[in-house]
Amino acid sequence: MVDEVKGSSYSVLIVDDDPDHRQVVRDYLEVIGEFEVSVAGNVEDIWGKINENKFDLILLDYRMPDGTGIDAMEEMKDRGYRIPIIMITGEGDERVAVQAIQKGAYDYLMKSGDYLFTLPALIRKTVRAHELQLAVETGLEKIRYQAFLLDNVRDAIVVWDLEGKIMFMNPAAADFLGRSAEDYIGKQIQECYANAFPENHDVLLEGSENPETERKGINDQNEVFWVSSRITKMRDNTTDEVIGYMDVIRDITKRKEMEAQIQAAQSKLIQTARHTAIGELASGVAHQISNPLTTIIADAQIMLKDLSAEHPVRESAEAIEEAGWQAQAAVKRLMDFSRPPSISQESIHINQTIENAVLLIGGQIESIGVNLTLDLAGELPSVKGNSSQVEDLWVNLLLLARDATDDGEPHEIAIQTKVTDGDSVEICVRDDGKCIPEDALEMIFEPDFTGSRIGRGMGMELSICREIVRQHGGKITARSDASDGTRFIVTLPSEEVRR
Repeated sequence: MVDEVKGSSYSVLIVDDDPDHRQVVRDYLEVIGEFEVSVAGNVEDIWGKINENKFDLILLDYRMPDGTGIDAMEEMKDRGYRIPIIMITGEGDERVAVQAIQKGAYDYLMKSGDYLFTLPALIRKTVRAHELQLAVETGLEKIRYQAFLLDNVRDAIVVWDLEGKIMFMNPAAADFLGRSAEDYIGKQIQECYANAFPENHDVLLEGSENPETERKGINDQNEVFWVSSRITKMRDNTTDEVIGYMDVIRDITKRKEMEAQIQAAQSKLIQTARHTAIGELASGVAHQISNPLTTIIADAQIMLKDLSAEHPVRESAEAIEEAGWQAQAAVKRLMDFSRPPSISQESIHINQTIENAVLLIGGQIESIGVNLTLDLAGELPSVKGNSSQVEDLWVNLLLLARDATDDGEPHEIAIQTKVTDGDSVEICVRDDGKCIPEDALEMIFEPDFTGSRIGRGMGMELSICREIVRQHGGKITARSDASDGTRFIVTLPSEEVRR
């Protein structure tokens, strides 16, 4: 293969101080027919010959009048020439041979016996080896340059072979995962890279090509990130066979966060519109129901004035009056809840906001056979914030718990409040319904635009809850397992702490 590329002619320079020996070697090589030969009698003559011709190889004698072959090799290196050299000498000194090879000679040949017969094959072999070395160096330089480009592109690049072994990862890709690229090279893709994308794990292992898609991942620091990804097959340039896969990904985390904020804002607008509609409905209900309720309460009170304590109808009249007041309180609470919240901050009694939320949706929860219990600590410190938003928080959490327990089986939802050591208020909303998968717990507060996959709500409620808690200087966490149920724990700083 290399001979075909090289062609049929080799240009050789013979450097020897013995004119008879020079001529013998020259005649022998030219008779063969594939060598073009020039000669030089000393070291100084070499430079003029090299300037005049492009030599494929130099046959260099060790001893010459103006220096040694070793000296000539060092000067050739200093002048920047890269021509393969075979050292030829009449001295059988192994020390000279080793020194010549160390200085860069390709081979060493003694002027004895039938060495001329071995010379043509040695010349061919040396020229081929030199050409191969130059090709390898050129290829390595090209690879280094390509690697430099890949290391400095902003897009992250991961390459793995057909066996799933990671062959290349640039720094941008390693940054996503939270370690250096060296920590991943040589490892199986299912051991590290694919696990960062639990929802797309199988797609990465299959290694099939895919159009540009968006993927959600978690790095080693449990931080959520989003990427735009495109997987392509890598093919051998010669055989066109698939030899691996390359994933080119771009960080779109900030864009997704912005989309989430927009989506949350839209959700809040929808909620505001819903509240407005409920407010209008409540106004109509108030006009239609309040007056009859007033009449019912008034008539019940009149009846009570005329009935003695022992009268058999008195208990019914008292029940009618009590039911009337309860109905009026429910209508009033519905109107208060539907009224657009103010942006003002006020002192909030957490237990009261929870009781208001239960008054609104407790009936919905109990109607599906779920037992709702409250364990509210007395004398809780007040919290600075917006009572309407905080009530929205409890309503959302209770509705999510209702979704998880709406399976026709007996369940319980419990709300507990207490004071923490740091004078903050801790609220725990617990249910024994459908558990949240462990691999989803880290991301449940991120907005899910495709609909919730945890069996609770529509995918946006928890992100809204987190935002309400954040605006009140608190934090919200979640844990879920079969033995202890699902708990959402909200911690809000007391009004004293936030001053």
